[in-house]
Amino acid sequence: MTRAANLTVPERKALRLTVLCLALLGGAGLFLGYPNPVYQLPPLILLFPACLATFSRIMPGAKSCFHASWLCATIGNSACLYWISVPMHDFGMVPWALTLPAVLALGAYLGLYGAIFSLLYRLFRRRLPFFAALFLVCPLWAALDIAKEYLFTGFPWVSLATAFIAWPDWARAASVVGSSVLSGLFALAAVALAEARPVRLSPGLAPSPAPKKRQRVCAAIAVATLLAIYACAFIPPLPQGRSVTVGLVQGNVDQNQKWDPAYQIGTLSRYLTLSEWTVNPSMGRLAKPVDVILWPETAMPFYLETNAPLADRLAAFSTRFSVPILFGAPGRSDRPDGTGFYNRMWLLTPDSSGRQFYDKGHLVPFGEYVPLNIPLPFLEYLLQGLDFIPGASQAPLRTGDLALGGLICYEAIFPGLARQRVADGANLLVNISNDAWFGNTSAPVQHLHLTAMRAIEQGRYVARATNTGISAVITPRGEIAARGSLFKAEALAGTARLVTGLTVYHRIGPFLLWGCLILTFAAVAWSLRSRRRGGE
Repeated sequence: MTRAANLTVPERKALRLTVLCLALLGGAGLFLGYPNPVYQLPPLILLFPACLATFSRIMPGAKSCFHASWLCATIGNSACLYWISVPMHDFGMVPWALTLPAVLALGAYLGLYGAIFSLLYRLFRRRLPFFAALFLVCPLWAALDIAKEYLFTGFPWVSLATAFIAWPDWARAASVVGSSVLSGLFALAAVALAEARPVRLSPGLAPSPAPKKRQRVCAAIAVATLLAIYACAFIPPLPQGRSVTVGLVQGNVDQNQKWDPAYQIGTLSRYLTLSEWTVNPSMGRLAKPVDVILWPETAMPFYLETNAPLADRLAAFSTRFSVPILFGAPGRSDRPDGTGFYNRMWLLTPDSSGRQFYDKGHLVPFGEYVPLNIPLPFLEYLLQGLDFIPGASQAPLRTGDLALGGLICYEAIFPGLARQRVADGANLLVNISNDAWFGNTSAPVQHLHLTAMRAIEQGRYVARATNTGISAVITPRGEIAARGSLFKAEALAGTARLVTGLTVYHRIGPFLLWGCLILTFAAVAWSLRSRRRGGE
């Protein structure tokens, strides 16, 4: 490959045009492959890793490779996360023009992972045997996905594997290897396809053409990888226990009124009325009453500890219809250093055995607390004067033979949290959320698909209730068995089954992920010590 300093002016112009086209192609593939407001076609997301790998092949230097890949990944991630601007504008009163830097900043941060992938693949490709470098694509991509889950509190929102929830048979392999390694396998297939095609550039820019035999082997690797992924669609589900009917209630409460004390009684009445449709046979909505009712995150905008009249109405409804109610409401407790506020999931049971609750452990930075007390005026409305603290207990909430593993809102995007709930004994995962902040955008669908990935990984049904949608019951195969509408007050019911078995991923997940991290670090260390191979 010709060094940048040796390129002629026409070659530099050709290179810049190629970089721009590839960056737009890869970014568009990420956007159109992931849930979006235009049209989703999951396989298009494979253009993203393919373009990153192409930068590794054609760019004259490491610096230019990093910058080109960062541009591509920033475009794609910013497009997928365009909805970040909606709560800033609608609730934080920030002008639209000023929301753009926030979207681009988050997109650029996530874009760093794509740039690092391209840079390291370039290093592997030049310092290691070709097919060793190619097969390192999977653990490298998985390791970067794992880093996104943990660094800076974590934000693993956009992933290759989750795009295929729209075609759930292609996501079923997550029950064996998890979403991070599955994303790595999709990346391997995409990069192998890219390597199977010669790069067509001007003679001064194009790398040495790969042998025809290598191109054919790369194509075979890509096809074999995709067939192996799809073969997991035929893995039988875990043994399932009894079926339960879950009532899901979304109140569609206006976010601008929700925290107004004058609307507290009306909000409670709305949820009780909608819930009665699912439990009162005389209203004729269902063939049989539900076994448990789910309301969304912070469905009740008051403290049960201090508002006895409204809390008593809730308990009376549960007792009258002999049905447990699981719902979100803020919690508080007095501590030596002052009052602590929690984003809490409550469970009321009809036997009056006391209230159980789970406090959200993984909070949203700038949405539920302000890191380092950074002064940002537009957050005042979003936080409602509350600065939540994380909870400690992760035990399932239990009633009868139900062991409900709680995931509040944002927690459903973290594979490790769902795994911990199952390890603690949950036989049904529940996700309560409030996506009203994001309006009629792609965020509710993206959030739903991320939650569905947790169902596949852990082999559990997931019951999900949200304020404005999308409420759903998700099967362990990632299929949406019951689904609500967006921005509609409604009650629906879905059938779930209680599962106690463990998936392959649940058993080997930590070892698999550590293996990807160790293998990636070892490959980087070995590559840095090796001499550059000729002919590439």
